[in-house]
Amino acid sequence: MKSSFSSLDKIEFAKSALREKKLHDAYNGFESAVCLYGCAYCKLLNGELNEAKNLLESLENSSSFVNWLLILIEIIEGKKGKMPTYFQIRNFYEQDVEMLFFYERYDFISKIFQKTSYLANFNMEVYKYNARLLLNQGYLADSEILIKKSLDICFKDPETHYMYGELLLKRNDIEKAKQEFQKAIRVNGTYYPSLIKLKELT
Repeated sequence: MKSSFSSLDKIEFAKSALREKKLHDAYNGFESAVCLYGCAYCKLLNGELNEAKNLLESLENSSSFVNWLLILIEIIEGKKGKMPTYFQIRNFYEQDVEMLFFYERYDFISKIFQKTSYLANFNMEVYKYNARLLLNQGYLADSEILIKKSLDICFKDPETHYMYGELLLKRNDIEKAKQEFQKAIRVNGTYYPSLIKLKELT
């Protein structure tokens, strides 16, 4: 009997399983939908780097996100291969490292973070991305170091000032947090997150 599930249905099922930490189910879903990228992603999260690379390299029409995942694997392996682009880092870096946090691949995350200065050659915002990832995981001291590094590079970044304010709120330092939200507004008078946060705090 022919399955009533389309490839898109199978991919959505696989994505849902991935978000629920059901890696085996996710892989089977992607495999059933003949989604090699999804299969490769599961292999990466499971620590099977060679298998992930083989799947990605078998794709005939490799897109930007496929090439990025190959670059990320090479970074984890400590190899120098293709260089990432500004847009690859902006579009994919945070979501992929966040998924590695979700799957507790701290071994991989450590190796990626060690390459922060290298990645900054292609996109200086990587310091901000790492700061936000660490902040979301509760590593406040490490996040603060990277926030300050990011502000040294680009002081006029409302997003980083806002993030610093969020960190200070987690420490219950309300007045200093307000100052950071105000700095974000001085840089960009219509920066909505800071406007809302200041309204809440007053």
